[in-house]
Amino acid sequence: MSEEQQASQQSQAKIKLGDTEYDFSSLSDPAKQLVAALRSSEAEMKSLRNQMALMDVGRRALVAQLRLAVENPEAFAKLQNTESSSDGGQG
Repeated sequence: MSEEQQASQQSQAKIKLGDTEYDFSSLSDPAKQLVAALRSSEAEMKSLRNQMALMDVGRRALVAQLRLAVENPEAFAKLQNTESSSDGGQG
């Protein structure tokens, strides 16, 4: 096991609340369950932040298409025709 992996395991074995650090192994079972729930919640929040970032990319693309459709309808129509011909007329 590498030193980095050992350090990671050691940091996971400690729980810090405010300025106080606790050994995970010394926690009660209910406290350990709360730690697990907290970690799960944090993982879900990270996943949702990633999903929001992807949605933001999509939203920006839609805004760019809307801007083109409003400001230059001919170019937008050509873009639409190019996209529909590239998918084999399916869609």
